[in-house]
Order: sequence, then structure tokens, then C-alpha cells
Amino acid sequence: MTTGNKHLNFVIFLLFSILLFYSCRKTNTSENLDFTDIVKTINKIPINNRIAKWDSLLKLHENDTLTGYLYYQKAYTFYFMHKDKEALQNFKSAIKFLNKTNNKGLLAKSYIYFGAIYSSLGEQNIASQYILRGLQLAKKLNDSDILSLAYSQMAYFFYQTGDYDKSIEYQNKSAAIYKKAGKIADLIMVYNNIAVLYLSKDLDKEALDYFLKIKNLNPEKNYVGAYNLVVLYDNLGYITYNVTKNKDRALKYLRKSLEISRKNDLKPFFTYKYIALIYEKTNQIDSAKYYAQKSIEANDYEDYQTLVYTYDMLIRLNLMQKKDTSLLNLINIKDSLSELNQKVINDYKKKALKKNVMLLNQQKELSHAKKINKKNKIIFIFIVMMFILGLILSFQFNRFDVLKHKQELIILEQKILRSQMNPHFIFNVLSSIQNSLLEKNSIESATYLSKFAKLMRQNFDFIQKKHILLKEELDMIKNYLDTQKFRFKYKFDYIINVDDKLKTEDYLIPPMILQPFVENAIKHGFTNIPYKGLITINVLKKDDKICFEIIDNGAGYNPAGNRDNKEHALDIFKKRLFTLGKNAYDSFKINRLEQGTKVEFCFDIIKS
Repeated sequence: MTTGNKHLNFVIFLLFSILLFYSCRKTNTSENLDFTDIVKTINKIPINNRIAKWDSLLKLHENDTLTGYLYYQKAYTFYFMHKDKEALQNFKSAIKFLNKTNNKGLLAKSYIYFGAIYSSLGEQNIASQYILRGLQLAKKLNDSDILSLAYSQMAYFFYQTGDYDKSIEYQNKSAAIYKKAGKIADLIMVYNNIAVLYLSKDLDKEALDYFLKIKNLNPEKNYVGAYNLVVLYDNLGYITYNVTKNKDRALKYLRKSLEISRKNDLKPFFTYKYIALIYEKTNQIDSAKYYAQKSIEANDYEDYQTLVYTYDMLIRLNLMQKKDTSLLNLINIKDSLSELNQKVINDYKKKALKKNVMLLNQQKELSHAKKINKKNKIIFIFIVMMFILGLILSFQFNRFDVLKHKQELIILEQKILRSQMNPHFIFNVLSSIQNSLLEKNSIESATYLSKFAKLMRQNFDFIQKKHILLKEELDMIKNYLDTQKFRFKYKFDYIINVDDKLKTEDYLIPPMILQPFVENAIKHGFTNIPYKGLITINVLKKDDKICFEIIDNGAGYNPAGNRDNKEHALDIFKKRLFTLGKNAYDSFKINRLEQGTKVEFCFDIIKS
């Protein structure tokens, strides 16, 4: 097998691989039925104009279930435009969004094409990782179309690395899928690839077997394209002669190729070259020279390597005929073409090198970015840990404050209970009831004993509650006042005025809030006064507050009289107000009147 033929084999393999990918691509639009017609419409417009359409759709479907699908279509367009950098970026975005959806089929294809690009760039390690990832996902899905795509790309990967046996193995796996599915056109393409691989191994007989299999599949009916038919019959003709030495059959295939070229306006310079080679090998020099010249005329400087090869053939043929007159001219032309061919090869290598350098720089940038991200990640984790630690400590301190506050409230409630139900009060009330019984006022005694019992029950019941009804508070304070009136032998009276706007059963207030001031009025205000005492309790509604006024006509408030290092009921009440909020605490006022004392405070309305 000559170097020129091996180069041709590579081109043929690549063309058939691309066509195979294109055949798989036809299934891509079915990934999302809602977009089938839109995708078909976009794919009909010139390829250079498609990117703008995909971008427009991406703006409409940003971060939703279609985002990954649209990135895939955009990436695929770049892939067929041979814009590897842009294709990689968009396949990467497609993979990112498709990982968040259930579209595993499209995700598998994205992995495969992502790897295909790296394979064409010579980055085989990266390529194999992604292609295998796509293959594994395709196996899980048991999707024959995606499996065949993965097998084909694995075959091309091994072709690139020079492992032709592995490449043939994966091509045969693809062939089995297409044969089972009855996809003849796809099967023809795979058989062609296998034949080309055998040619690369210089196994012409095995290659011929596969080219004959293609012929038996009726490639004209199962249309694979005029150019591919020409390539098929060219290979059949040339390899048939190499294997069987049957010149007539070989030329029959090559003339079939010429017929297809003429019908489809193709330039059959390869066909003419193969005919010339057969005539050269059968020592028909003039015919060989004729077809070699036809190959040069048809080539029209499209393929420098083939031109160089054909001029070499003409030089050989002229030497065989000992015609030296035209040799120098032919050699000069051949040398010029060789220089041009080398320039094309060098340019290609430079482009490939530039692309690889660009990719290498991108990988370095990515590696650097990963290092920075890793460092930032460590810093971020440290900050998060410190934040969490701060939250835990804050939570613990707050919990401690809450527990402390609850403890203070319990102690405060105990103090309130003790201040109201102190032993002296209980003893004095019971003594009064006892004296009444001794004076044989049994009905009166029974009445106040009942009130006192109810008062005791109310105290023990209310002290456990955060709020009670205003009605319950007023009922309790009436019992307390009646009990005290009985105890002090009716030396004072009381009046309770409730605002008409207030329904006492509709509002909640803190329990036993009035008792400390009533007790102060009785205990301190009414001691040693020469007139009957009077306590007036006013309950008012002011905006969104319930306000209380406790007014007595006693001796008046004397702050100096409370300086004895003891915590009095007034001190306990102020602490209690503080726990109920700043507004309640600020509303508290105690004023000395011309005769007596006035206490005022308010609470926010709480409806029952």
C-alpha cells in the first residue's frame, strides 16, 4: 500500500465517519418533540446563520428544561463548522444543564461529541474519558442509536491512535446494531470504514470482502451520495485487480465510477489514476499515460499529493518508453508540486500546532483556575465553618439568655404569688372570718369565706398563665377588694369603671396586674385616715392599648417610706412591666394627688 493511498484512506474514513455522525444527528431533534419543527427549520438555513437562531432561543429559555437541549444544538452546529473551541464551550454548557434534567440520551451524545473534538485535536486521554462516559451511559439506556454513535467514535479514536484491530472491533459492534435495525445506508458506511481499516493494514483481500458486501447491499438504491459511490467503485476496481488480477472486472468497476462522476458533475481524478495504475501494471504504457494525463487534467490542483503521485507515474512511464525529451519538464513540474504539497502539509501542521498550543494554554488556564478555585474553596469552607461556629455560639448564648429570662420570670411569678398570698394576709383574713363567726354572723362569715376560697383558687390558677381575660382579672380584684373590706370592717369602698368600648371577655392581659396597687392603697393609703377610703379603678381603651388607672383618696404616695433594702410589690411590678416591653414600662406613672395617689399604665391590646 503506497503512502498516497494511505492518505486517501484516512480522508475516506473521515468522510464516512462524518456522514455516520450526520445520520445519528437526524435523531437529535426528536429529543424534544415541542422543538422538532423549529429545529428542522433552523437546520435548513445556511450553517453560518444558525448560531444566531440558537442564541435567540437560549435567551428565551434561560435556565429551564430546554437550556441544555439548545446548548447541544448550538454546539453541534459549531462542531460541523469545525470551530472546535466554540463547540467545546457549548458542549460543556450542554453537559452542565443536561445533568440537571432527565435527558440522559442527549447527555450521552454530548459526552461522545465532546470526546470526538478532543480526539481530533490529538488529546486522546481526555477524548477517551468522555467517549467512554457517553458509551457507559448509552449502555445503561440501551439506546441502539446512541450506542452505534459511541462505537463509531471509539473506532475513530482507535484509528487515530493506530490501533486498527480495536477500531475494527468497535466498527463491527456498530455494524451489528445497524444490521439488526435494518439501517442499510448506515451499515454501508460502517462496512466502508472497516474496509478502509483493512487497507491501512495492507490486508487487501479482507478489504475487498467488505467492499463487495457494500456492493451487495445495493448502495445505489440505499442512497449514500454520489461521491461515496464513486469512492466505493474506485476502491472496488483498484483492490479487485490487486487481489484477483482480474483486469476486466476491475476496469468494469472503475468505468461505473466514471459514469457516476459524469452524471453528477464530479472530477474523477482518483478514478483516472487507478485506471492508469492498472494499465501500468499490465504494461499498456500508452493507455496508462493517457489516463494519467486525464487524472492531471481532472485534478485541477485540488489535491497536490495526488498530482505529485500522478506526475511520478508519468515520469516512470516515460522512462519505460525511453522518452527523455519530456522528462525534465515533468520532473520540474513534479518538484514544484512537491513544494506546494509540502507547503500545504506544513500549513496544516502549523494550524494543528496552533490549535494544540491554544488548547494547551486553555488547559493551563483551566488548571490555574482550578488551583485558585481550590484555594478559594478552602477559604470559603473556613469562612462557612467560622460562620456556623458563630451561629452555634450565638444560638447557645441566646438559649442561655432565654433560659435565664425564663428563670427570672419564674422567680418573679413566685414573688408575685408570695406578695399577694403572704402568710400575714391569709392569717388576717382568716382571723377576721373567725371573729365574725364568734360574733355569730354566720351568713356573712360564710359569704366571705366563699370569696376568700375563690380568691385563693384564682391566685393559684392565674399565676400559671401568661395571660387571662380582662373579665377574669376584674372578677379576681373584686374578690380581693371584698375580702379586704371585710377584713378592715368596711373602712373603704371601691368603684370599678369599664370603658363602654371594651368587652371584657374579648381581651387578654397579664394576670394579677392590679392587686399590688390596690394592696398599697389599703395598707399604706388608708392607715390612720379620719375618713372613709375610696379606691377607683378605671379601665380605658386608648387607640390600640388598654389602660388602667388606680386612684385612691388616702394619705398619698411617699417614696421615702420605702427605703428599707427590701424588694417591695412596686419594685416587682416594675420588673414585670419591663419583661412585657418598653412601651408598657414607659407608660407607668405614679403621682401624688392633693388627697391620695394615682397610678397609670397601659398594655398593647391582645384579643382573645
